[in-house]
Amino acid sequence: MAARSGLRTLTRSIQNVYKPACVQTSTVRFNSSDQAAKEAPVNIPMIQKMERICRNYIDQLEKPGGKHYNIQNFMMMYIFGSTTNTEYRTRLFDHWPTYLEDFNECKEIMGYRYPETLCEEFLTLNIEKDAKILDVASGPGNVAFILKQHGYSNMDGLDPSQGLLTAAMEKQLYKKTICCYVTPDEQTPIEDNTYDVLLCSAGMFPGSIVPQAFTELLRITKPGGIIAWNIADGYEGFNDFFLTYDSIYQQLIKDGKWEEVRPVKKLENMLFEDAGYTYVMKKL
Repeated sequence: MAARSGLRTLTRSIQNVYKPACVQTSTVRFNSSDQAAKEAPVNIPMIQKMERICRNYIDQLEKPGGKHYNIQNFMMMYIFGSTTNTEYRTRLFDHWPTYLEDFNECKEIMGYRYPETLCEEFLTLNIEKDAKILDVASGPGNVAFILKQHGYSNMDGLDPSQGLLTAAMEKQLYKKTICCYVTPDEQTPIEDNTYDVLLCSAGMFPGSIVPQAFTELLRITKPGGIIAWNIADGYEGFNDFFLTYDSIYQQLIKDGKWEEVRPVKKLENMLFEDAGYTYVMKKL
């Protein structure tokens, strides 16, 4: 298991910026109300995807029946994501109660398939409909929205944005919600062995869930329970914490903490042409 020193900066109010090891970056200087200026590495591929979404948006506007979408919020989401500005990204979500509706309206131009592909994989497991499920990094409830259509209703949502959780509860997507981060250094307010299933759609990235927090996911899952997630290709270049992603994952297998229910699956075109990986594990 990777050493835990240096992880104390990952708290509920994660705000630090880390330079990716293998991802092309540039540097931006920005001002804030309580800081004169600071430099942050910018994830250039993410900015390029943002530019492509903008082009797709303009292209569809110029076609017959083109629609105006709430695209500006998605652009802010990508900007804050590209600079790992977790604080402002979360604050944006707190003021965006229509995220789920906006996403479903314009997902064709977003080129984003993480929630539906994770749900498709989960549904092949034939888990009982009354299974107690935790949607981790749930956002507005994209995963719960899909699974509810398949008869699953015993779901809770966990996310650091209270605004998104409130919107999801208004849609009755969850039994209850938990507003917190999942970090290596602080337990979530969830009892041991609580959930039959943990699902996490694209929630593992800098400023959200890092691989050093796998043990926390295991703690709150019942023995024999399922932990399934997906993650973008190139994850080892996200930042320094993800350099040990594979070794931490494999060590937990060697230590008898979990096992693969099926081999890791690589899926193409998860975000435009970018690939992603889906993991399905069972806690031992």
